[in-house]
Amino acid sequence: MTKDDVIRMAREAGWDAHHAEFDTRIERFATLVAAAEREFCAKVCDEESMEERDDWAMRRIEACARVIRARGTP
Repeated sequence: MTKDDVIRMAREAGWDAHHAEFDTRIERFATLVAAAEREFCAKVCDEESMEERDDWAMRRIEACARVIRARGTP
């Protein structure tokens, strides 16, 4: 998601874009929300992998959690 995407979605949600620090603040907010959502999804994978009995499936689920978490790194 680009900075322009974040700003567009914020405006679509009705946020006032007239504040001088709007772009920076909304971009930071979007970053925090995305990080929380990624971690939630990765934790679901972690929980599923602990219940999996098949080694191959467990490794694939763990790999998914790693990929989800890695999306937050530049």
